Amino acid sequence: MAITASQLIATAKKLEGYKASAYSCTPNNWFYGYNVGGGTAWCAATICYWFNQAGASDLIPVKSANCGVLARGFYDRNQLVKSGYKAGDVVFFHWSGDWSSSVPGVYTLDHVGLIVSVNSNGTYTTIEGNTGSSAYGECAIRTRYESQISCAGRPKYGTGSSSSSSTSTSSGTTTKTSTSTAKPNVYYKVRTSEDGWLPEVKNLEDYAGIENHPITDVAIKVDKGTVWYQAHVKGGNWLGKITGYNTNDSDFGYAGIGKPIDALRVYYTTPNDIRNSGRVYCAQYKVSPTNTSAYYDWQIDTDTNGGMDGYAGAFGVSMDKLFINLV
Repeated sequence: MAITASQLIATAKKLEGYKASAYSCTPNNWFYGYNVGGGTAWCAATICYWFNQAGASDLIPVKSANCGVLARGFYDRNQLVKSGYKAGDVVFFHWSGDWSSSVPGVYTLDHVGLIVSVNSNGTYTTIEGNTGSSAYGECAIRTRYESQISCAGRPKYGTGSSSSSSTSTSSGTTTKTSTSTAKPNVYYKVRTSEDGWLPEVKNLEDYAGIENHPITDVAIKVDKGTVWYQAHVKGGNWLGKITGYNTNDSDFGYAGIGKPIDALRVYYTTPNDIRNSGRVYCAQYKVSPTNTSAYYDWQIDTDTNGGMDGYAGAFGVSMDKLFINLV
C-alpha cells in the first residue's frame, strides 16, 4: 500500500531548515546526479526528492525540476484540483496572475510546495524548497493564501500501484511480472566547421561539442516517442523544425546550414505505452556559450515558465557544447 499524506509530510519535514549553497543543493544533486548549486531553481526537484525519499515516486506523474511539467503531469493523470485543497497536496503558486501555457485554465506555475495543513483562518501551512531569504534558497515552513494558489496535484495516497504484479505458477510458486516501461533515450551529435560531425552522445554520458568551436549543425533522435528540434542561426532567423536524424540529408536530417547556431529548441512527445503507465517525459537541455566554461540554465521542451526562454542559448552568441536528457 502507498504511504499516507502524513507520512509524506513527515519525510518532507526532515529537510526543514536546510540551506543550499552556490555549489551544492541536496535535491538538485539527487535530481541531476551530480553537484548542482542553488542557483538552479530547485522547488520542483524538492517535491520529487521528497517522494523518492519516502519510497513513493510512483505517486507523482513525472520526475521534473520544472513546475509546469510537474503540474501538467498531474493534469494528464486527472489528479489536478483547483479548490478544496488538502494536506498532502502538491500545491502550485502564481506570482503574476498571467495564464499558464502548460495547463489549461490555471494561472502561471511559478513555484511549488507541499501543503502541511489547512488553517481555520483560510490560510495554508506549507513546506517548500527554494524559498526564504537565503542567497540560494532554503527549505522552510511558509504560510500561504488561497489567492496565491494556481492549482494543486493530488497524489493517490494509500492507493498507489506497484510497478510489478504477482502471478502464481502451476508449481505453486510466485513470480513477479514487471509492468514498468523503460525510460526512453536520446542520442545526438553536432558539427563544427573545424571538426566536422563529432561522435554521437547518449543522454548525459558526455556533452556534444568541442570547447570554443562554434556548433553549426545538430542532429537529434530518440529510441521511443518522437522529437522535433529547431536551430536559430547567429545573425539570422529560426530554421525549420526537424524530425529526422541523418547527417547526409541537409533538408530533413539535421538542423543547421553550416553557420554558427546561437539558440536551439527541442521538444519531446511521450509515446502512449509509456504515458499509459503514468509517466510523461520532456526534453531537458542546456548549452554553453563559446569562450566560457559556464552553461546557460536548463531548458525544458519549449516551456517559458519559471524564467525559461523557450529555447537554450542566447541570440547573437554562438554555442560550443550541448547536453540533452529526457526527464
